[in-house]
Amino acid sequence: MPTVGIFGGSFNPPHVAHLIVAETVRDQFGLDQVLWIPNYSPPHKANGELAAPAHRYAMTERAIGGYDRFAISDIELTRGGTSYTIDTLRQLQKAHPDTTYSLIIGSDSLRTFAHWHEADAIAALVPIIVYKRPGGLSGVVEPRFANQVRFADAPLLEISGSEIRARVQQGRSIRYLVPDAVRMYLHQEGLYAG
Repeated sequence: MPTVGIFGGSFNPPHVAHLIVAETVRDQFGLDQVLWIPNYSPPHKANGELAAPAHRYAMTERAIGGYDRFAISDIELTRGGTSYTIDTLRQLQKAHPDTTYSLIIGSDSLRTFAHWHEADAIAALVPIIVYKRPGGLSGVVEPRFANQVRFADAPLLEISGSEIRARVQQGRSIRYLVPDAVRMYLHQEGLYAG
């Protein structure tokens, strides 16, 4: 039975910390694959700060290109509307009942997980793998989710999409913060430029 980690996010843009976390989690938990899912409209972010979904998908595709342990899905982009994790999980499990899924989230998201849309249903469906994020609490879990949460030994990397977007606006270098293919796409498309 294949084991797949679901790694959802705005990926605005995808950067090297995303890649390091995804590979560390894949390796540590023995996952066959990490499935990257760019959100169409994340419930916790203002759409004004997001590049168009098609651009975020294209950048994510470029970021993970060439590595067979990473795959990308347009499930949330195709569905449209607010990207609720529970809807994605149910859709994936219905389409692939022979696959065992885990959900990969940052410690900042764990802090607010109890307030996610149908959080209890998510925790009942899949184990939750948590990696450290700047500003996130790494070891605090609401008791009702404790049996479903596992912590990854991923390094804490102080790289964020907002920092990268700010650097692009200021005309500063983002080399080594994003994969070269993403950097070239940003330049070609003029994304985040001031």
